[in-house]
Amino acid sequence: MSASDDLAAVAATSGEFDNRSGELAGAFEETPSGGVAAAALVIGIGNVSSRLLGLVRELVIAALFGATGATSAFRTATRVSTAVYDLLLSGATTSALVPVFSEYAARGDTAELSRIVSTFVNVTLTGLGLVVAALVIFAPLLVRALGAEADFFDLAVDLTRITLPTILLLGVSGILTAVLYARRSFMVTALVAAIYNVGIILAALTLARFMSIYSLAIGIGLGALLQIAIQLPALRGMRYQAVIALRHPGVRLVLRLYTPVFVGMLASYAVVVIDTHLAWLTGPDSVAAMAFATTLIQFPIGLVGAATSLAILPSLSRLALRSDDAGEQIFVATLMRGLKLVVLLIVPIGVSMVVLREPLVGALFQRFAFDQRATERTAVALLAYSPQLPFVVVDQLLIVAYYARKQTRTPVLVGFVGIGVYLVVALSTIAPLGMPGLALANAVQNSVHAVVLYALLARRYPLLRAADLIGFVAAIGLGGALCALGVWAASAALGGHLVGGPTLLRLAFVAASSCIGVTVYCGALRALRVEELAEVAALAVRLARR
Repeated sequence: MSASDDLAAVAATSGEFDNRSGELAGAFEETPSGGVAAAALVIGIGNVSSRLLGLVRELVIAALFGATGATSAFRTATRVSTAVYDLLLSGATTSALVPVFSEYAARGDTAELSRIVSTFVNVTLTGLGLVVAALVIFAPLLVRALGAEADFFDLAVDLTRITLPTILLLGVSGILTAVLYARRSFMVTALVAAIYNVGIILAALTLARFMSIYSLAIGIGLGALLQIAIQLPALRGMRYQAVIALRHPGVRLVLRLYTPVFVGMLASYAVVVIDTHLAWLTGPDSVAAMAFATTLIQFPIGLVGAATSLAILPSLSRLALRSDDAGEQIFVATLMRGLKLVVLLIVPIGVSMVVLREPLVGALFQRFAFDQRATERTAVALLAYSPQLPFVVVDQLLIVAYYARKQTRTPVLVGFVGIGVYLVVALSTIAPLGMPGLALANAVQNSVHAVVLYALLARRYPLLRAADLIGFVAAIGLGGALCALGVWAASAALGGHLVGGPTLLRLAFVAASSCIGVTVYCGALRALRVEELAEVAALAVRLARR
């Protein structure tokens, strides 16, 4: 069944959308000039808070437990619970829940929206509960598949069994988050991830003395509870119903949209299993080092890519309901605007992280249990991960563009191509490079996914192949190169890496060198007359005044 058929089924049950085109045009009128960007800024602020607290979380983990086998056991356990959550719920948020919820929210049909949401909450607590119970029993098989070393196998199993039940809480929280995104209530959702990190930090600081690394597993559950608690007051007008309406057209549409995504994620997590297994083979600290590097690489991705994609999805979903040429043109123009925005913002951040990778890792993590070797290993992993940064933020926007059109199959099929690329690169580089080869394989996989997805979308929408895009990319590339030169020159002038200096001094060194590089970058873009730079600056000033 096509996407239009799916929408027709929803309309048949709940009634036609009155004056749909005019309503959507009015709702979107402010989006190009500030609506999406303002929402992205709100989400971005939340992401900054979340990422900063995420860094604090990692600082606490590094200081208390270091990049050790025990930390790798915890990371292995969380990969099991994260995989189950992503497969069954998290992946459905952007691919199905937000687009479908947005249709009901757009026309103010709170009663039907409440019925659909209640159905998914009830299914999560019942059906997913049975899945979690089975996984707790078979936890040793899961950990064995992930390749944990014998010395840390039992610890990984125990941690897995503790973290698995939190999937139920995270599932409910994820559904509530999708509702708030659909209703464009971005302020609360911006704090959800941040409060989750607060739970882990509090548990680690208060319980580590008595429970060691088990405190982190307890913290995950606490963080999930806090997520639910902070979202409930924002769901005004919504009423919980003790129903499981699987025959509801909206529910069926969500399930139909998510089925191909689920298949793709299942294949992706097969790669996670292989990646974790191979990482254990390269050393007991590899999983931990890669996890710390991933935290750093995810900071700009969450700040720029995730914030923009989540902000733009509700508007794209509503625009996708329009069948006229004007609606399609605004859809593509908004997507193009978002693509340019994320590329412009991500490049200076990524360049600074690459040039200053070792002093950055050292300043953030190197203390107590986290030694110099851990710093070096994490910095190497960060370098290997970094080439994917501009591609990943672009990929996130391209994926939500497909999801907004109710087209979930294409990103999944392209994902299988990426998986093949990962396997080729990983198996060919693990022998000569070890752990960095696995990080590089992941970067290549994600980059190829973005390139292929863009090529397919550009075939359908010629505006995405606009001539000025080449000039924009060239200007950003030149600006990025000058930024790297500026960061390097600043770091040399400011006294090198200062690895052995006080933490505040090292952080000041990283911040000052980065600021100089970003200043050079902005100056270069201004000289090259990149219009988007002026728009971002004007928007920032306008929002700051608000």
